[in-house]
Amino acid sequence: MRLTLRARTGLTLIETMIALAILTGAMLGMGTFVSRLSHTSGNGYVQSEAGDLAVARVEQIKAYPSYSNLETMFVATEASLPGYPGFARQTYITHTSNSTTDYKTVTVVVTAPTLTTPMKKTSIISAY
Repeated sequence: MRLTLRARTGLTLIETMIALAILTGAMLGMGTFVSRLSHTSGNGYVQSEAGDLAVARVEQIKAYPSYSNLETMFVATEASLPGYPGFARQTYITHTSNSTTDYKTVTVVVTAPTLTTPMKKTSIISAY
């Protein structure tokens, strides 16, 4: 009797199981990656918004024409900001004055429920 070899078609059961295991591992890894990417993108957006709110307040204070009235006009806690639900902004101003220097340190802190750490911006304004 003569045995003839014929070309193989299809996959064996073990090859199919190994391919499915590799595919499952790749899909689980991709799912974790997409989840982390989405979370990081969302955090980045909130941090960007908080930074914009803090910088806008600092610039508003810098542009104010009366140096002596900065504290009375801007030191405040804003619990709600129009167009930015969930955000809160606190503005602090400390005055440093002695025989050689006169300046104010402006610190703006923006918080939101989804921020892990508050966004803080500080600027120094000299007497004018």
